Amino acid sequence: MRVEVRLFGEFREAAGKAAVTLELPFGASCEEALRELVRREPRLEELLFAQGVLRDHLHVFVNGENVNHREGLRTKLADGDVLTFFTPISGG
Repeated sequence: MRVEVRLFGEFREAAGKAAVTLELPFGASCEEALRELVRREPRLEELLFAQGVLRDHLHVFVNGENVNHREGLRTKLADGDVLTFFTPISGG
């Protein structure tokens, strides 16, 4: 199946592109997709993972829905899904 990962901000800058299309096995999870993304775009690893675990400040979305409202990183993906992730923005 194909899943599109859209990149924003520092992730786009590190990868040098706005999106990556991943070929994944049917039933792959968000975590599997992010690990495949890092395999294809190694410069993203330190932005996404710390000691092998997804950085806790990242918010991951599938088709605009936060995966924390589903099964977290175990959320299964389907063909054509769009995966995005953001760091929280704060300011005053």
